[in-house]
Amino acid sequence: IIMAATSVPQLVAYAETTGYASYRGLATAGPSLFAWGLSTGSPFMSCGVTSITALMAKTDLDGDSYVAEHGEAEYARIVAAYSLYIGLASILLAVVGFGKLAQSVPKNVRSGFKWGCAVGVVASAVPNGLFAGGSRQLKAAVAESAVSGLVKSVKENLPMC
Repeated sequence: IIMAATSVPQLVAYAETTGYASYRGLATAGPSLFAWGLSTGSPFMSCGVTSITALMAKTDLDGDSYVAEHGEAEYARIVAAYSLYIGLASILLAVVGFGKLAQSVPKNVRSGFKWGCAVGVVASAVPNGLFAGGSRQLKAAVAESAVSGLVKSVKENLPMC
């Protein structure tokens, strides 16, 4: 019951983080998680998408632009394919022993990676938490503010931003 109570809002939030309607999170992950719970009986199993995976999908696939150009249904299909490829790559890396290599990474580097992921998750969630319209509303507010020239300059001079 506890896992179900925490999974429902998590599935909804990650669907919205990825860039599509909240019901899709329940429709895609809900049935499989329910079946897993019935088949294993383990009260400790928690599986599903993580926030970093959702953010990677939205960023790598340019979610907002893709939805605007092709529609949400097509975006859901491409996210499904992307997720499948990520899963297959993860299995391949496990088979070739990548986990052993990852264990040899210095503790400070692992810690920095975790903090970097945390900062990325928080930075991408702030617009949705502060503005009803999410990042679009934040972008519009910044464009109309005094810092718009600075933001434009940074975007022009640092193509990664």
